[in-house]
Amino acid sequence: MTGNSAINFMPLNIGTLVLIAIGAVVTVLAMIWGTMRRRAKAAAIADSERHEAAIRDDAIAEPAADLPAAAEPPLEPAAIPLAPAAVPVAELAEAPADVGPTDPYPLTTLKGLGPRAAAALAAHGITSIGDLAALDAAQADALDAGLGSLAGRLARDRWVEQAKLLAAGDVAGFEAGFGKLGG
Repeated sequence: MTGNSAINFMPLNIGTLVLIAIGAVVTVLAMIWGTMRRRAKAAAIADSERHEAAIRDDAIAEPAADLPAAAEPPLEPAAIPLAPAAVPVAELAEAPADVGPTDPYPLTTLKGLGPRAAAALAAHGITSIGDLAALDAAQADALDAGLGSLAGRLARDRWVEQAKLLAAGDVAGFEAGFGKLGG
């Protein structure tokens, strides 16, 4: 060794350059993949928030038109009869034959069906749970497609299935499949 302080650098060969290139490509691909995952997650969160907002909008009742005016005194609770009133047999015979039983539940009893959806269904002639339960698959698909901004909700929230259970009086089946009635 002489007093030369020069440092010997090893020249880069082809193998070293290939490894550097592969490392750079892998790094770029990892950055692209991470960006795509972040965007997909953000889109999923946005979809979830839009769905929750739509459900919340359906659950909000009509504006204050349903509420009594502030100047009116509060209504007194009506007396609840302990037993149903007896109906004379003559009046039962005079009742028209085409009058069927009324639905004990409003359309908004169904899970995911709020006032806005009930109004959209009413515009298509569906005003009761019995009307909804009477639809066959083709009629339900046609109705679902015609609900405008609510299209897809009839199938996704299974309104016809819920209506059939309630129309049949199967409250236990409804609650097993869709949760507590009225909750």
